[in-house]
Amino acid sequence: MNQILAEIPPQDYPYVLGAVIVAALTGFYFFMHNWKRLRIIEDTPTAKLRSAHQGYVELEGKGQFIDDRPIYAPLSNHPCLWYRSEIAQQETFTERGRTQTRWNVVYTNTSDHRFRLTDGVSSCYVDPDHAEINGIEKLVWYGNSEWPTRTQILESQSIVHAMTNNYRYSEWLILPGQPLYILGQFSTWSAATQKSMRDVMINVINDWKKDQAALRDRFDSNKDGNIDQQEWEVARSEAHAAAQQIHDELALEPDTSIMAKPNNPSRPFIISMYPQALLARKYRRSGYAALTACILSICAAAWLVHAHG
Repeated sequence: MNQILAEIPPQDYPYVLGAVIVAALTGFYFFMHNWKRLRIIEDTPTAKLRSAHQGYVELEGKGQFIDDRPIYAPLSNHPCLWYRSEIAQQETFTERGRTQTRWNVVYTNTSDHRFRLTDGVSSCYVDPDHAEINGIEKLVWYGNSEWPTRTQILESQSIVHAMTNNYRYSEWLILPGQPLYILGQFSTWSAATQKSMRDVMINVINDWKKDQAALRDRFDSNKDGNIDQQEWEVARSEAHAAAQQIHDELALEPDTSIMAKPNNPSRPFIISMYPQALLARKYRRSGYAALTACILSICAAAWLVHAHG
């Protein structure tokens, strides 16, 4: 250990110590990040869609297209519920006399389309925007053009293809029919409660005002070319009756439920293809690994301070 310290130039010691401290803080951050998610997953009961309360809940079910309208991933052209696409270009450079390669990302795209979640009895919409996505299908393939000239089946190519191609295409997918675990904000709204009678009536009147000739022909009873106060009261009465009919029809429309990012930013929004128990184990293992890295970094920092002193 003393030999390692002796190999560190004195002028580099503060940077090495700083890097070790940053590593400790990073390990602690990821420990808290994973442990918090583990506790929330284990402490939040799984709700049924038909009886889920409004607010922060966890649901399980299968993903479906909305109205059987598929979404197509832009690179592979696979029908999917959600995608994240990435194109990277291989770059060769020389550093300290050694030739190295790296991949530079030149294109990214993430789906913001909604899909449906069903448990076989009820269903709701899912808005995946800003979700933490776990356990998705991943495709990786290679080519020599910036945009792939062919699509890829649900198999990834071996790394050997990277040696002879300059572009790497990657796509992460949620496929229809996959079991999903979702932790997020559940809310339900009805069309009738979203619009008051007054709002509907204002919309009716504004629609009538777009055709002034038809409005005068309908309500200008004395044919003087203007709608006076008395005639306008008649128009308002008919607009109220029309609005009431529209509002009654809205009340017959089924309620709409959606899972989305929570309003409270401290609460995670998770969409996972892993079953709940497997997801919890994943966060537990990641948490322990981060804690171990944090403790080792603290020990290394303490040793550096002691040995240098």
